[in-house]
This record gives sequence, structure tokens and C-alpha cells, in this order.
Amino acid sequence: DGGSGQGSNADADDDGDGFTNGEEEEAGTNPDYAYSRPYEGGYNVGFCETPPEPTGPSGTASIRQDGVTYEWPALDMGDVPENLTFMDQYGEMVDLYSFCGKHVMVLVSAGWCGPCRSLAAEVQDIQDEWRDEGLQIIELITSDNYGDAPDQAFVQSWADDYNFEDVPVLAVPGPPTSYNHVQFLFDADGYIPSVYHLNERLEVVSPDQSVHDPSNWL
Repeated sequence: DGGSGQGSNADADDDGDGFTNGEEEEAGTNPDYAYSRPYEGGYNVGFCETPPEPTGPSGTASIRQDGVTYEWPALDMGDVPENLTFMDQYGEMVDLYSFCGKHVMVLVSAGWCGPCRSLAAEVQDIQDEWRDEGLQIIELITSDNYGDAPDQAFVQSWADDYNFEDVPVLAVPGPPTSYNHVQFLFDADGYIPSVYHLNERLEVVSPDQSVHDPSNWL
């Protein structure tokens, strides 16, 4: 999605994101929207006229274990998440709001999770099929193979293992210390992988319903 900086000073940085208007025009990002900027990973960056307005989670998720029911606030239909900023496999900090204007498929995974790895093996093919229709898949990794917080080396190995070309793999700091942690916000049933779909305004349109095919929205 191209910018709107034609006619402005190419050497200026109108949105203050660290890239000049000329650099953004060349990269196809929008010099008038601070979250729209080039990434080394070549992601499918979009833009909105104004940043999304987060709503916070309106849903309540729960799981019962050993006779005890645990509940936490989770994102539900129509909710808009806060901007998330995590480190990707290239060591860059990536903003969720950089993909406003795109359909975003958010996956929450962990290194020790077999089903997460099975889904990861399909991710680049899905991204390739639907990128030109406006899709961007994001992998949020909440822990490594040993349950520890992932570092850049781990998310890079994840990207390498599954041949990710333009899918950010983001290292989520942890472990969670409260139910407000992103691991729970994107989790409606207590199991991973979690799969959320966000529309072009970053509103939740499928809250952890195991939908791996984005074609309903593209």
C-alpha cells in the first residue's frame, strides 16, 4: 500500500518513524502513518488513516483443571487489541499496528507444542496464496522448547525451520505474571496454537476458532 507523500519533501520524515518520505515511497509504505514503515522481513505492511482504537478484551475464557476452573479476559468478536511490539527473527521491533489495512492472522505458539509446529509447516504456503489479497500472518512465540522465554535465536530458528520468507516470528517476553499477558489475551480455550483473525481495522472477526483458511475475509 503506497504512501501519500508525493509532492512533500523526500528528505523529511513526516510521521516521525525514522524513515524519510522518499525511503517510504520507495518501499511502498505510507509516510503519513507512523506504524507504516519498511521491515527487513519484507512484510505486507499496510496503513490506516488513523491508528486503531483499542477496546481491550470483552470475552471471558476458561479452562477446568484438577477440579478448579480458571478464568481470564480474552479478546472476542469485535474487540481491537492494543498495539503489540515484539522482536522478530531479524532483531527488529515489529508493531501489530503496522498491518492496519490488512487482514491479519495471529498465531500463538510455543516451541514445545507439537500441533503448533504442525501448523507452522503450513504457514508460508498460506501467506503465499493470500498475500496479494491482503493477508499478513504473524507468529507469536510465547516460550521455547523448554518453556522458557524465547530469544531472537529461537525465533530465528523457528523461521528457518519452516522456511518463513515474509512472516514475522515474534518473541513474546515471559513467563506471564498475570492474565493480562498477551498469551491469555489471544486464548479463548486454554490450548495452543491459538488462531485469531483480525480485519482491516484490526477488529477480531474469528476469536480462536481454529480457522486456518483466511479466504472468508479476502
